[in-house]
Parts: sequence; structure tokens; C-alpha cells
Amino acid sequence: MIVTKEIGTALPKTSMSSPVYVNIKREPFKIYGVKECFRRIPKEVAENCGEGVQRLYENTTGVRVRFRTNSDYIVVHADIKSADIPASKALIASKDFDMYIVRRGKPYFTTIFSSSVPEDWNITESRVRFDKIMKDIVLNFPLTTNLENVYIGVREGSELLPGSEYKHKKPVVFYGSSIVHGEGAMRPGNTYPAIISRKLDTDFINLGFRGAALAEPAMMEYISSLDMSVFVYDYDHNAPTLEHLANTHYAGYEIFRSKHPKTPVIFASRVDYYCGNVEYNEKARNIVRESYFRALASGDRNVYFVDGKKIYPDDKRDECTADGCHPNDMGYSYMADVFGDIIKNLIEK
Repeated sequence: MIVTKEIGTALPKTSMSSPVYVNIKREPFKIYGVKECFRRIPKEVAENCGEGVQRLYENTTGVRVRFRTNSDYIVVHADIKSADIPASKALIASKDFDMYIVRRGKPYFTTIFSSSVPEDWNITESRVRFDKIMKDIVLNFPLTTNLENVYIGVREGSELLPGSEYKHKKPVVFYGSSIVHGEGAMRPGNTYPAIISRKLDTDFINLGFRGAALAEPAMMEYISSLDMSVFVYDYDHNAPTLEHLANTHYAGYEIFRSKHPKTPVIFASRVDYYCGNVEYNEKARNIVRESYFRALASGDRNVYFVDGKKIYPDDKRDECTADGCHPNDMGYSYMADVFGDIIKNLIEK
């Protein structure tokens, strides 16, 4: 469509008056990674889980919007409900957007939209200029911010068109702790689910809940209701005790398998094996491995195991984390390689 002032929204607070602002909830924009704007899971599911999930389910980690435009600039304007910046997370990853341009089917990192408005404004807004050519865009949302509305600002008279689709439209679903959520990444596109999505051209849903992944029955029932290509079960880190992990890990798999008898499941143990109490971490790792072997013994041949202990190269382990625990961009890249190789074989066979 051709952008006119009539299709735009007059914003009550903005630092720029010339762009036409179009709400991404309308066509031609397509939003990925959410159940409801901008919630990753329905409110009623969150209310049946712990306080941590209720606090985090509106965090926009893994949320993306795709579109095309020939505007010579793009403005991202977002109304912020709340923002939470963990100590080990970069400000850009927490509150800002990053953008990729798709060329010949492959996304290339292009820029960061970092807010330029006064700190006391409850919005984020930034403009980036481009050549006046058609661009196929993927915009990644911040990891730990809750948003009310998001608008894309473009030049009046330019075109807005639907963005390219994923080659693999059925999403990979990731469930787990702050490491799935993306804590430690420098920008939104550098979490390991996002990297895998770009490498394999697949949609994905990030159900990482930092500090709050407890495999509650309500959460596992919800996950089992989703249509997906692969389920990555990266849950062990937030279990408060080994007993809790033992009581919920295989039980969570059983809930999922009852609704998804053939969907591949990847069991994963913690990547930060050498952080903290290694003896405890080994026991947690064994519980996850036991779930995997128990599933195999039951006749399930569509289960896989990723040993977090072995993901980082020994000679680069110290360079792979932001704080000793959470991966940095290098660490997430290694994770994406290991998980991505398995997922590639599953979705392309």
C-alpha cells in the first residue's frame, strides 16, 4: 500500500513530526512469537503459573515483526508499559530493537534502534536512514520490556508491503530459564533461538522465563496445545531443588507427549555446568539424562539429548559467558550451532 497521512496514527508524544506512524497490529505487518499482542502466553495461563511467569509473560523476547518498505528512513516508536534490566544483560538487548534486512532469503544484521528520547518519557523512539530502495525487514523486539503499542514510522508516499515468509512456517518452541530468555546477549537478535531461526529460516516461539521456568502443569499443558515442528525442553536451571526437578521434568515431558505423540523433543541440560556447585549441577544433569533414557526405554525414538556440559569448547569456556553463568554472544553462538544441527535435520528431512 502507499502510505498516506490518513492511514497513520497521530501520536500524543513523539520527537518527530514528519513520519507517518502505522500501528504494527494492522496489515501489512506480521507479528511473530506472540499469542496475543504483546503477550507470549495468554494471561489466564500465566495466572495459573508462578509469580515469576506472571511478571515476565509480557516480556517481548523472541517477538518479531516483518514487513517491506522503500522508505528512505524507518522510525520505531514503542509505548513502554515497564522495563526490567537484569545486571548481566546489556541495555540494548533489554530495551531496544535490532533490525535485519533479508537479501536472497538470508537475513543480515543492519542496525540497532536505540532510544533518543528523554529518559523520563515512557516511550522509546529512534530513526535510521536508508537508501530509497525496497527493503525486506525483520525487526527484533527487546528482551525484557513490556510494550503497549509499537508503531513503524515511514515517509509519506512510500510503500508498505508484507514481508517475506519463513521457509519453515511451523515454529520451533523453546521452553526454559533465563538462558532461553536471552539474558547475557548484547542485542535481541543474539539469543540462541533467534540465531537458529535465522540460520534455518524457521519461525520460533521463545518461552524463556528467567528465574521462573518451573514446568508447572499449566505451562506444560499450554505448550502441548501449540502447533510446532520441534520442542526444545531446556528446563532444569530454575528448579528450586533436585527433588522438584525429578518430580517435574519427566512429568512435563509426559504432558507434552500426550498431545504430541510424534513431535521431536530435545532434552537439554544446563550449559553453565561449571558455574556454582558442580556436584549439584551434575546431579541435575543426570536427572535430565534419566528423563531422556526413560523416554527411549518407553519406545519413544523421537527424543534427543543436548549435553550442556559439552557445548562450550574447553579452551574458550571463560570467553563464552557474560557473568560466569549466562552466555554472552559467543556462548549463544555455540549453543545455536549444537541445537541448530539437530533441529536442521529434524525440520528438513
